[in-house]
Amino acid sequence: MMDGYRGKRQERQWRVLPVFIVGLVLWALPSGGMVSAYQEEVVAGGGSITGVMKFEGIVPTSKSYKVTMGSNPEFCQTIADKKGFINIPKVRVSSKLHLADVVVFLQEVDRGKPLPKEGPILAVDRCQFVPRVIGTVADQNLRLAMRDPILHQIRGWEMLDNGRLPLFHIPDLGEGGEATLPLKTRRSSIIKWSCDQHSFMEGWLLLTANPYVTVSDDHGLFRLTDIPAGTHTVGAWHPVLGYQETKITLIAGRQETLELTFVSPSNP
Repeated sequence: MMDGYRGKRQERQWRVLPVFIVGLVLWALPSGGMVSAYQEEVVAGGGSITGVMKFEGIVPTSKSYKVTMGSNPEFCQTIADKKGFINIPKVRVSSKLHLADVVVFLQEVDRGKPLPKEGPILAVDRCQFVPRVIGTVADQNLRLAMRDPILHQIRGWEMLDNGRLPLFHIPDLGEGGEATLPLKTRRSSIIKWSCDQHSFMEGWLLLTANPYVTVSDDHGLFRLTDIPAGTHTVGAWHPVLGYQETKITLIAGRQETLELTFVSPSNP
């Protein structure tokens, strides 16, 4: 039984072998406008999926950045090591090699539980984007909250297989400032943001066509609830490790457990 989630005795466990599908997520997922096809309804006897994301192989080396005068060392050095380097992990895993920051979602669900009333919050806090990875239904608004007293110019990009398209540019909010940004894309469902002043700052967001989406936590755990009974395709996406999917069958009122494994890239 997984740490953190207790299932019923009748639940089944689904284990999926490692799969890496390059680029698939860019065209397999909806663009911002397709969420309009989703219909809210009462889910009688809804099921749930709980699970864990696992990592297999050599953990990729973190990206290392030297804090320079141009990147506010007096402030950003609070997250640097003793030598003045900020180390950003490409992949975050627990001591059990459970994988964080995986967006888990259901494909092709056109009706079910209500859409969220508010969109996600992205904070700039101590020269970092918090959270690092977000999964949310399209056509929401992203609330950007500035908690740092230094300059951050934030840029958002719609990511493509062969490049990127500009999505937004926030010159400077100032400490305590906020901005509301519509989450609408044209050709892709992947958004990346960065800071002009700090090359080590980056974050990711994946848009879906329905509200059945979550992100694995620091222990690799995830949970989706109020799911209509039937056979569903579960997608899992990581900014570095790519995309995989599997099918799972839910019986009304039952809980299923799912274990997915991502493998280390060939050049970690």
